[in-house]
Amino acid sequence: SLRESEERYKSLAEESVAGVYVVQKGHFVFINDNAASYAGYRREELENRRSDSIIHPDDRDEIKKKVKSVLTANDSSPYEFRIITKDGQVRWIMETVASIHYKGKPAILGNSMDITRQKKAESECQAALESLEKVRELERGILQSVPHALFGVEQRRIFFANDAMKTVFGWKPEELIGKSTRTIFRSDEEWLE
Repeated sequence: SLRESEERYKSLAEESVAGVYVVQKGHFVFINDNAASYAGYRREELENRRSDSIIHPDDRDEIKKKVKSVLTANDSSPYEFRIITKDGQVRWIMETVASIHYKGKPAILGNSMDITRQKKAESECQAALESLEKVRELERGILQSVPHALFGVEQRRIFFANDAMKTVFGWKPEELIGKSTRTIFRSDEEWLE
């Protein structure tokens, strides 16, 4: 019955779109094609190899702690780490692990996904946001240095005001930002016009 159950599991794992592997005593004892391909290997090349041998050296200690924590606390939260592929590339993996028995012995079952594309997109998005913020800072600096009263409006709310607003209108920029443009007019009629 146990052998039958293990064979059924092995068949399901081999067909899974996720990376699935079993580790005993720190070595891969089963790994499906998807998990092996994340690292650029065939599964035969990884079976019986140390499971931490493909983990990025900077992530190894942290992953050991995380796996231990997950297994002792029965936490199924996924975590992320880097691996080094056979050809030396760095790839990002998201993984969950669980304690199991495999061939009658304690083991760790791992399920993983390659999230390198998502990580690259996140990094590019963050770089774009940082560049945009630099442009905005430059723009604010330029607008701040103009001797004329300038303010920016979006949906009738002031989102920028330079220091010259104090001289012209008597308002400090921080007193205007976030307020309705109505604030700087004497009457509703003037504002509507």
